[in-house]
Amino acid sequence: MLEEVDFYKEAANIEAFRRYLENMGLTREATAPKVYQYCSTQKVLTMQRLYGVPLTDLDSISSLVPNPETSLITALNVWFGSLLACESFHADVHAGNLWLLRDGRIGFLDFGIVGRISPKTWAAMEVFLGSISIDDYDSMASSLIEMGATNKDVNVKAFARDLEKVFSSIKELDTELVVATESGANATAVSANIVFDERQMNALFLDVVRVSESYGLKFPREFALLLKQLLYFDRYTRLLAPNLNMLRDQRISIASNRRNRYRDSY
Repeated sequence: MLEEVDFYKEAANIEAFRRYLENMGLTREATAPKVYQYCSTQKVLTMQRLYGVPLTDLDSISSLVPNPETSLITALNVWFGSLLACESFHADVHAGNLWLLRDGRIGFLDFGIVGRISPKTWAAMEVFLGSISIDDYDSMASSLIEMGATNKDVNVKAFARDLEKVFSSIKELDTELVVATESGANATAVSANIVFDERQMNALFLDVVRVSESYGLKFPREFALLLKQLLYFDRYTRLLAPNLNMLRDQRISIASNRRNRYRDSY
């Protein structure tokens, strides 16, 4: 919490993300606001203003781009790429912080909460994500054991069965669309939005942690941050591209071993 309210640190996080976009040639696909350092302090952060709409504003998004699914894929690729190719990754991609801009780019806002992932955790996380996409709970259990620190012998089969019970609840998380109608002078504008039930998302994550802790596992903070962002992206997918499987679609690059290339560039 103290880091989140230190705007010197947030400014550094933004600049690191902007360097990542520049070095990876992604500035035409995404951006983050420029920081005006001479007008910023530890308690005041002055940034370039971006104009756009949240990724949950389906009506506005459809007026800006012909294919919302393409914009979502761009957001996913930029974010997944940052996990290894940037100094840190954006760890709070709720709808207020992830926008489609008027120029068609994806805008990443608010870098107060970021994560840094170790190669060991990412290697296990890749297996974890792959296992989710094919409902392979044995592999999921093994990857979580690899990520978690424990001094116990874990019963992988029993752990897998308990995880299956937890993750089956993800499929029951129905996206609730709220249609807001506004009467104008000449027409009626209809916009759709996702209602994010934060309590439901947090409960799902805590269930995973609870089951894992019952087997003696303790996870690094970065795992918690990663999993919650994936839940956000799952909700965006349900709204913008309901037929897209973000963990299996070939247009989405989850694995991106570019950390050294990025760090060597500066």
